[in-house]
Amino acid sequence: MVIFLIILFILQLITFYFIALLFMRMAKFDKLETKQQKLMSEMDDTIAAYLTELKDENDRLIRLLEKRMVDEVELSEKEIRKVKAQTAPAPSEMRQNQKPVIPVQVALQSYKSYSKPSEPDNQDEEDDRTRALNLQKNGWSVEEIARELGKGKTEIELILKFK
Repeated sequence: MVIFLIILFILQLITFYFIALLFMRMAKFDKLETKQQKLMSEMDDTIAAYLTELKDENDRLIRLLEKRMVDEVELSEKEIRKVKAQTAPAPSEMRQNQKPVIPVQVALQSYKSYSKPSEPDNQDEEDDRTRALNLQKNGWSVEEIARELGKGKTEIELILKFK
């Protein structure tokens, strides 16, 4: 009977040891999950800040391109000819000094055709996210979704990637 009690006591000690070990592992997994959630929220904040900076940079580019186009329109043909006549470069220099007029005009047209959405609050952002996800489920391409929501292609790709 004494041997049986000693064996039961040893088994209870082993059981308590394993319960304590499992409890410590569960606590470790809970800490890991909390850390992962914190990292995900920091990543979301970082991406949001990056997208805001990108939008501001695009707006600045649009203003610069519009200003450049206005400046070019203001110059009359006579002034342009006069400047060209005074500073007629050699043909080899001419290629280096040419302005990329056509790409600027194309960029301006594409930016003008882009309708600026009003500043969204958090509900509108969630609506755009859910709409983007729903449109993707319906088989729409990234370009079509971007056009539909009035957002950039890269922003839609990020929304779809991070769901």
